[in-house]
Amino acid sequence: MRLISGRNSPKYSFGESSFDQEPDYLGEQILSIWNERVSSIRKTYKHLRTVVLIKSMDLLKLAVFEFETIRYDPELYTWNWNENRNLVGFEKVNNSHRFTWQPHGSQFTIIEEVPEDCLLIKIKDPPKLAKGEVLKALNYDETWVTVTRR
Repeated sequence: MRLISGRNSPKYSFGESSFDQEPDYLGEQILSIWNERVSSIRKTYKHLRTVVLIKSMDLLKLAVFEFETIRYDPELYTWNWNENRNLVGFEKVNNSHRFTWQPHGSQFTIIEEVPEDCLLIKIKDPPKLAKGEVLKALNYDETWVTVTRR
């Protein structure tokens, strides 16, 4: 699951004029922006959690899970440029993809696994309502709407 966290721009936060730096250095800057945001929020809210809602295309199935919102230790990750010129971060211990940063928009994405025990909600597709029946049930009167020209 890709969670878009927002814009993390080393240009704005660190005054970087280009992104030609060594990938691990740039990745450390990207994580430090995230970490500062988490620290700032934790000053007011000690128990910070991220809640994720996943909806199916037909909106009849939902999955919900939450986890502790954490700071990421830059020493635990290695960074490289991919073929799309996005910066990708991997966990050093197992080489799993954890982050993607897109320099053209500074979009920072965190990769999270959807837990097997997440809450699953299935909604029965409701029958379509007839327009006339709904209007009658509301006691609709044509005087509710007035159309005029200026």
